[in-house]
Amino acid sequence: MDLRTLIRVLRIEGLIPFTLCAILLGFAVVFSGPATADWSLFVIAAVAALLIHIDGHIWNDILDREIDRREKSRETGRNRPLILGWATVGEYRTMSAFVVAAVLVLSVYLTLFRPWTPLLVLLGFFFDYGYNHPRVALAHRPGTEWYIFPWLVVGVTVTVVYGATGLFSPLAFMLSLFQGLIATCFVVSMMRRDFRSDRIGGKITSSVRSPAVPHATRYGIIAMIIPVLFILPLSGILGNAGLAYLLVLVTSSCAGMITYLGARIDQLCVRALNTDFPEFEQDANMLVMQQVGLSVFYTLVMSSMVLLFGRIA
Repeated sequence: MDLRTLIRVLRIEGLIPFTLCAILLGFAVVFSGPATADWSLFVIAAVAALLIHIDGHIWNDILDREIDRREKSRETGRNRPLILGWATVGEYRTMSAFVVAAVLVLSVYLTLFRPWTPLLVLLGFFFDYGYNHPRVALAHRPGTEWYIFPWLVVGVTVTVVYGATGLFSPLAFMLSLFQGLIATCFVVSMMRRDFRSDRIGGKITSSVRSPAVPHATRYGIIAMIIPVLFILPLSGILGNAGLAYLLVLVTSSCAGMITYLGARIDQLCVRALNTDFPEFEQDANMLVMQQVGLSVFYTLVMSSMVLLFGRIA
């Protein structure tokens, strides 16, 4: 197996804005909380979450290998090891077996101190195999941007906070839901970018089923509105109405910027539907990468605000 496969399996553009940012947000919540934290268990829970996410990348490459043959990988900067001959499906399965074994070992140890760990790990594997495994393949069905991706972030943040404190934190749930909505905006845009190759490959995402619908714009608007509904409970948990309003304002403002980029991708998608537009994937990908950068910057800002001003008595 070519070592370049390992870099592709990590898939930093997906790992950072979802799982790594969720872990950072969890760190901020634990640090600002009243409970005594066990940081060694925090690290163990974080590593297990990262490994489950990486296993998802492995199985996603296996699931989509025939579709990947038809996509414009050069235009979107994506190397496909199974297509390029860097690795085989058998080697991918072996990697997955090692990753899952490591997750199970970490989970058993964590369960000695945190009895609800198996439930959280099962939830993680549901996201992993439900979305990526060929026998389930939710990735090939519409609606996953609503019932998979935002909750992946929530699951990771709640898990690492539980690992550190033994508590299920409402603050972790709310803030990670905000982050999950922001991060999922760029996933919706990725689905818009890939609708042509997905359609040829028989992958029925929301964008393939309804390509004329402005999915990226619509999802971004939802990401702007939902945090506003949490102002009062967030104020009660933080004991600081000003900070709660500021967190919501930052979230909605960032969602607005990401929505603007998503609207441009929707416009490109309409153009690609109605005209010959060979640069579509390349142009859309540049906007998607800007959304990724904004989502990471958003988490850094939110985590810093919680660390500096969110100390809970």
